Order: sequence, then C-alpha cells, then structure tokens
Amino acid sequence: MNRILLYTFILFIGLTWKGVAQENDIIRKATLSVRASAIVNDNLRMLTIRNIDLIAPAVEENRILVSPITSPYAGLFKITGNPKARIRITFLQRETLVETNDQIGEVQAEYNLSAAFEDLQNQSMLLDVGEVNVNLSEKGVLFVWLGANLDLSDAVPGVYQSEFTIELEYI
Repeated sequence: MNRILLYTFILFIGLTWKGVAQENDIIRKATLSVRASAIVNDNLRMLTIRNIDLIAPAVEENRILVSPITSPYAGLFKITGNPKARIRITFLQRETLVETNDQIGEVQAEYNLSAAFEDLQNQSMLLDVGEVNVNLSEKGVLFVWLGANLDLSDAVPGVYQSEFTIELEYI
C-alpha cells in the first residue's frame, strides 16, 4: 500500500514539476500528433454529374424550392460499388447560411435527396431523413438527386456559402 502511495506521490511531483517548468519558458510551444489509418475493403465511389442550381429557380414568397424528384435544377450524383450491397447515406438536413461579408443576413436551408437504380429522376424515391440505409442495384449503381428548400425571409443582398457533404459507407 505504501508503494502505491509513493508511486502516486512521485507521479504527482513529476506532473507538478513539468507544469512549473512550462510556466518559466519564455516561448510556449504546443505539439499535437494524431495518427489515422483506414482499411478499404471495397470501393464505394460517388461521381458528381450535376451540381444543384440555386440561381435559376424562381423565388416565390421568399423561398427557393428545388425538388429532388421533379426539378431540373436538382443536383445529380452516381454512386457505384458492389452489386446489391447495402450502404448508409448520411447528410446534413438543415443549416443556417450566414452572409459572408457583413454577417447580418441569414438563409435557412433544408436539403433532401431522392434515389433510384436508373437515371430516372421522376421515378426516384424521396430520402427525407439525414441518414438512410439503401441497397445498390444489381449492377452496383444508385443515382441520387439533391434538392433544397431555401428560406430567404432573413436574407440581405450578399454572398452565402456552404458545402454540402454526403457520407457513404457499406453496412
């Protein structure tokens, strides 16, 4: 028992001494080392075929609506992987875009996706939750359309920037 107390006391003294030595340094330094690794068993790829167009659609009642199922302005992606594989698609459903220069205007953005095995947008199925599990086709393909609902009620003229991210993983 006394040895455990002695080791604990020595460890405490060592940590305290290191803290005092750092306080006396004129120049403080910070070092951080992070290791990361990944193992890729199978390739799961996504190709952007068309970016979402938020400029061309008409503004109606302070809103821009781009349906992933019916709008020609929806973004389009092609996901390829193992035939009939089950994958998880994760994306941010809602965000607030702040005007980049004066930061006084805001745009409320709500994103939604639809998906189909073939490049047939009007037959795609709505994926209206931020995380969904779906299968790839027998050919290992899934087409995904990106739509948006933008509320411009609190927007002012300016620049609003965002980066939409879709995460894909085999499950």
